[in-house]
Amino acid sequence: MNDTLAFNEIHDLHVLIEDWFTGRSPVAALDTLLARFSEDFSMVGIRGIRLDKPTLAGFFAAAHASRPGLRITIDAMTYLPLGTGACAVRYREDQIEAQHAGNRREALAILVTGTGTGTGTGTGTDGVLRWQALHETVVGS
Repeated sequence: MNDTLAFNEIHDLHVLIEDWFTGRSPVAALDTLLARFSEDFSMVGIRGIRLDKPTLAGFFAAAHASRPGLRITIDAMTYLPLGTGACAVRYREDQIEAQHAGNRREALAILVTGTGTGTGTGTGTDGVLRWQALHETVVGS
């Protein structure tokens, strides 16, 4: 794993999320979106509530096409290696709505890869990056 792979994953997932919320992606794309997250994924969102993957799946399913003018930008990425098959990426995320309201978040994501079976490790046999954990905090602009 290296910073380029990790940074690409951060960017690519946010493109998928923007496409999901705006409705540019079809409802059938939900499985593609959710496949980016490990089975034991968890996150603490901007409201301070911990979500697991099933809860996240329900959130995304209910939010398809709910924010038609949304734009998401990512910058200020920092790569933090955590050892073989894992890294953390710190980044800034701006979400701007169609009417120019929005928020800025600081986030820390843990990404994992490997050749495990997918049981208990958050990784699959395909060796691709998966999101293991995410923590977001709303900050001022």
